[in-house]
Amino acid sequence: MLHKGFVFLFLLAAVFISCQDATKLPKEAREPIPVTIARFDQDFFALDTGRLSEELDNLSARYPDFLPGYLQAILGIHPADPQAPEAIRAFINSYRPVYQQSLPITQKQFADLPEQLQTALQWMKYLVPAFKPDSPFVLTPFIGPMDAYESFSIGDYGDVRTTNGVGIALQFHLGRDAEIYDQGMKNGVFFQYQVQRFTPETMLVNAIKNIIEDQFPYTSAGKPMIEEMVEKGKRLYLLKRVLPETGDSLLLGYTGRQTNGCFENEETIWQFFVKNDLLYSIDPAVNQQYLRDGPKTPELGDASPGYIGLFTGWRIAESYMKKFPDTSIDALMKKPAMEVYQASNYRPG
Repeated sequence: MLHKGFVFLFLLAAVFISCQDATKLPKEAREPIPVTIARFDQDFFALDTGRLSEELDNLSARYPDFLPGYLQAILGIHPADPQAPEAIRAFINSYRPVYQQSLPITQKQFADLPEQLQTALQWMKYLVPAFKPDSPFVLTPFIGPMDAYESFSIGDYGDVRTTNGVGIALQFHLGRDAEIYDQGMKNGVFFQYQVQRFTPETMLVNAIKNIIEDQFPYTSAGKPMIEEMVEKGKRLYLLKRVLPETGDSLLLGYTGRQTNGCFENEETIWQFFVKNDLLYSIDPAVNQQYLRDGPKTPELGDASPGYIGLFTGWRIAESYMKKFPDTSIDALMKKPAMEVYQASNYRPG
């Protein structure tokens, strides 16, 4: 007969191993995925603006897929426009200080980012068998305008998906204390709640968000709020599984204090939606108050984050997966949001 104390220790060990396994990549998923960095940022700002036409031809030969999209979609410059050379020249001169400020950031961050991203891609491939990562998977850093900041299904950012990897908008990763952001806030280009996410650490998070966005395209047109919440929550749940050792605040885009507050007041947040009959709202003007980026949720107090519905949707997805632990990520992502909500029996408190 086993001694009770031994049984207790055995159970503790089992729990510990289980917790460890949640963040440890299985052996069968460790097939190398090559990740490289194509320093478009360096090559672009090294252009000789005195002979720009020839220089752009050479740059195009090196980045045939990325350069056209960069000029048109990010800089808003059409190469065929007669004014294009002057506009490119003006951008280079104007943003060179931003590029210079990014150099120590990239020197430090790029030492580990390829390996970190490879592990994340291995997780993604393991969890979503249909995902076929580019090989090599290319990180393309660039400098874009300070207002090139867009809304996606689980966050707002300036990084982009490319034809062979992801593009990193370095102007949004200089560190929240960068002086250039002070000027941006004074000019109303962005706000403090956005700047707190402009860190080197969000490079990896945004890269995976882009991949999830590409793998599971999302549209919210005409959906009730609860379905929007759950669709976003499913994607955040996947993000957490792909980046198991990344802090919740980085994934959510909240501050650490806001994240802790959400966990501590989870029941209050849920009851706010229930008691105000918001779960089945299909009014975009109402829904975006809780499902879009913002400084706070006024009804929940100044210390609350904006985008509060992202947290609730994530917790619903987690509740569902705890109740049905054998569900694959593919099955979760394909399951209608309303069914996930109803089956989750989500009742915090």
